Amino acid sequence: MAKWRQWMMGGVAIAALAIGLYGLVTRGPSPDQIVNPNSDDPEPGLTLRDVTLEQPDDQGVLLWRVKGSEVTYSSDRQVALITRPDGELFQDGEVIYEVVADTGEVSENGSVILLRGNIVATGVKNGSVLRGNEMEWRPDDDVLIMRDQITGTHPQLRAVANEARVYNRENRMELEGDVVASTIVEDPQTDPWLKLQAQELVWFWADERIDSAQPLRVEQFKQNAITDVVTGQQGTVNLADQLVKLRGQVAMQMLELPLNMTSAALDWQVPEELVIVNQPLTLVQPENRIRVTARQGRMDLANEQIYLSQDVVAVGEANQARMTSDRMNWNVDTQTVVAEGQVNYRQVDPSINLNGSRAVGRLDDQTIVVDGGRVVTEIVPN
Repeated sequence: MAKWRQWMMGGVAIAALAIGLYGLVTRGPSPDQIVNPNSDDPEPGLTLRDVTLEQPDDQGVLLWRVKGSEVTYSSDRQVALITRPDGELFQDGEVIYEVVADTGEVSENGSVILLRGNIVATGVKNGSVLRGNEMEWRPDDDVLIMRDQITGTHPQLRAVANEARVYNRENRMELEGDVVASTIVEDPQTDPWLKLQAQELVWFWADERIDSAQPLRVEQFKQNAITDVVTGQQGTVNLADQLVKLRGQVAMQMLELPLNMTSAALDWQVPEELVIVNQPLTLVQPENRIRVTARQGRMDLANEQIYLSQDVVAVGEANQARMTSDRMNWNVDTQTVVAEGQVNYRQVDPSINLNGSRAVGRLDDQTIVVDGGRVVTEIVPN
């Protein structure tokens, strides 16, 4: 059976007490009244002040060490209650977390520690700081669980959630319930940063990657204002390269253009302001009522250039103009389109049908020039 090692910090007695689970009970006895150094079974209900508890594994390697201003064992010898716990959590003999809280308890033969109230858990190696109101440490399962008003900070990320599960050996943290995570930048007022929202996120801090098997929303902020919003049914964010990959019912709002895009998938290279779409996509510009579809595309957001290919169809809804082509370059700033391949342009008023190998112009004001091929003008009487 594992034993808790216990030191009386304010007295002279030192004892190794088996926690099979201790009972203690009274309040405030003097140190020379409370421990029989040769006994593994202290008096039920005993209370100890200024105590350090330790739990080693079967090989004697420490799993945790907790100091408390007061420790009281339950009458059934199953739980040790700790006031103002201040401790260390170990892995392979090394400290991985330093923790403080208002209260705590040790149970299940020392294999579970529960902390409550104003908890701060500081990762010694990974640099994270978790705060919450309830924490559970299970060293045998290598899992630290934080609940109730969770906030976390790290050099890579800042996050809030309802629950966090940390698997230190796997360098993995699972965030659950109303998760909001933001990337860390030197100056949020000037440096672009990302905000992620989901019901579940899995963060691999060594790989600098976040995965979501649930619907994910990613927002980009510049000068603390939202410039782009993208959503999908699942996704991955590479924090080192700031590469966002979304899959399933993807929608993107480019608020500065403004322009909306929908597809089944996209790869967004955030620093380069480049969006790659290798699935059929639809682009809509609400202001000019232009709608464009294609089988794949690339969007250069910095230069407001969109490159589309395969079965491109552009429609100007205001004047019922329609252009089809093999490839199209759309300058969103000037509203100019350059279409190549098998180009066809039609409009209703006046009725025109143009065919050629290349077309240049604007769909919003019906100024289109078609080069090559033949031009057919259809005049429809009133």
